[in-house]
This record gives sequence, structure tokens and C-alpha cells, in this order.
Amino acid sequence: MAEGEQNRFASNPPTSHDENEPSELSASQIMETGEPLAEVLAQLTEGVATLTASGNVVSWNPPAAHLTGYTISEINHTGFWRLFEPPDTLMNLIQQARNGVPIDDRIVLVRADGQRIPVGVRCFPLRHLGDTTGRFVVVLRDLSELEALHNQLLQSERLSMLGRLAGAVSHEIRNPLTAIFLQTDILEDELHQPDGGDRKQITRSLRVIKEEVARLHDLVQQYLSLARLANLQRDPVDFGTYLETFCEEMRDQLEVRGISLRLQCHRSLGHVALHANSFRRVLLNLVTNAVEAMPKGGILTLRGKSKGDTVHLEIRDTGCGIPPEQIALLFSPLHTTKPEGTGLGLYLAREILAAHDSDIAVTSEPDVGTTFLLTLPRPS
Repeated sequence: MAEGEQNRFASNPPTSHDENEPSELSASQIMETGEPLAEVLAQLTEGVATLTASGNVVSWNPPAAHLTGYTISEINHTGFWRLFEPPDTLMNLIQQARNGVPIDDRIVLVRADGQRIPVGVRCFPLRHLGDTTGRFVVVLRDLSELEALHNQLLQSERLSMLGRLAGAVSHEIRNPLTAIFLQTDILEDELHQPDGGDRKQITRSLRVIKEEVARLHDLVQQYLSLARLANLQRDPVDFGTYLETFCEEMRDQLEVRGISLRLQCHRSLGHVALHANSFRRVLLNLVTNAVEAMPKGGILTLRGKSKGDTVHLEIRDTGCGIPPEQIALLFSPLHTTKPEGTGLGLYLAREILAAHDSDIAVTSEPDVGTTFLLTLPRPS
């Protein structure tokens, strides 16, 4: 809404009526037109308000009073637009309605008792009903129960998925445990030899045990990351500095594998809201994928880009690429094309990003490389 419009809305208290505007209309007064409009409005489950061009409420059906906790007189004394958070959202919707553009949105309504509830809002100009020039209608729908049911469904789906993942993880744990038991038996036999055993075999067994323990640790961490997503607490983080720290930690490990790590265009990215440890898991999983795609070495590039109210991060490798038929399945839980894979890495990355209100997309070309694009919102 333009600054002048907002000032007019704020400077004209809703208790003062325009000279050319009729006074407040109750449902019974509307009935005097001879049409059963009041009965219709009273039977609706949605709250319906009719506003004048200056924002004064002139009709207010019972569901609107019940939903907000205000009578029509009280609402005009308080100011209708002040019931919503943020108030600019409703002002913008009203302005679009004045311009003849019906629009829907979801905002937060602050009831008379202080309770905050989500509501769906629809604004549209009022036409063809007597002398209503310049008026518009605001329809309010309580979304509390709908969102509660939606959250219950999501929780049920998450618990179901965690149950499936628990079964998959327990299955995956058996393989490294079997290897550890086997190597432990070999170690025991070697150490009981009179000459102390074969040093090469002992070293080999210890290396295998160490690798399998690391694999078990990674499995457990990925599963725990999924289980904790519901309580993810995000804090503003300087994204460029965060990426610098991550790359410094990874650089030596990658160079040993013949992979050159490049960080580009990150210094002016500003702040994003992150749960630092969980987001690090996203980066680790994507980097691990890139490393596995470049067994003979290559280049791994992390490139940032600031775009309006979002921050983009490209993670691009020069590896073997991904077959087109596999792209659609990449983020499916328990799906993997690797003999030693669990199918959790990319699925977990997507779920963590979703908990950050962020998106992930992928493009790939066989024998050229793969690029993952992460889109993160700036803190509000």
C-alpha cells in the first residue's frame, strides 16, 4: 500500500464516518433491503466484514464477532487492521481489493483475548448491492483446526518414516557389526600366536574395524538428525564466514583425494537463519556425494549468490554425473545406487533444508558433473 494510503488509514480512526458513508449496518438492518442476506451471513462459518473506503467496518456477521471476540462497535474503536500481524499485510490486501483484484492470503489474527490464531483472508470489492461504491469485503476463515490436523498428519507421516528408517538403519548396522566381529576374531587368533601374529594382518584388521565404527557412527548421526528436525532452532549466521570455516575443515581431506575445493562469491551473502550443526550435515552429505562422483579427483566448487530476500548456494562437481532416470529418485528415502549406501544422505539433506524453509534442486550431465542448488531465505 502507498505511504499516503497507509497514513490515511492510520490518521482516520474507524469511529469517525465519512459524510457520504452510511453508518454501521447490523445483520438485521441489512435484512430491511428485503433480501435474506443477513440470514445467509449468519449461517456462514466464515467471518464476513464490509469496510468503507476509509477502513471503517459497516457490517459484521456473528461468525466474525465470534472469531475475533469483538463487536462491530469495539472493532471500529480498536481499528480493524490492527487485529492482524503484520498489519501491512492486510493493508496490502485491502489496497489490491480497492484496485479490483480479489486475493487470498494467510495471516495471524490477534483476538480480543490476546490469542493468536492463523486465518485465511480473502478481500474483494463489493459491487452491485445498492450504494456500495468504494467498499470491499473481507472474509476470515479460522485455520486453527485445519493446521492442527495438517501438523498431526505430518507428525504421523514422520513417525511412520522414522519407523521405516529405524528398520533400515538396524539392517545397515548388522553389516558393519558382522565385519567388526569377524576382524575381532582374526585379531584374537593372531595375538594368541606364539610369535605375536602377523603384523600386516593385525594392522589390516584394525583398519577395517576403524572404518566400520566410523560407518556406524555416521548412520547413527544421520538417523538422530532426522529425529531432531521437529525441534530445530535457527539463529542468524554470517553465511560467508560459515562457509569459509566449513571449507577450511574440508580442504585437506579433499586434497588427499586429488580434489581441489573452491569457494566463490561468498563474502557479501549476509546472514541466514541456520541450525549450524544440522546445516553442516547437509553440506557434508553433498560433499560426500561429490567426492564419490570423482574417484580420480576433480574440482568441487561452492558458489554463493544473493538474490533479493533469498541466498543461493551452488555445490558443483566435475564428476561422473547422474543418469537422467535417477534424478527423480535422488531424494527418496532408502533409495541408493551405491553398494555401501544407505539411501539416507540426500533424503536427510532435503528434510533438513525443508526444516530451514529452504529448497534444493539438482542438475546433472553424465561425464560432465552435477550441481546442487540450495535456496535459503533471509531472516525475517
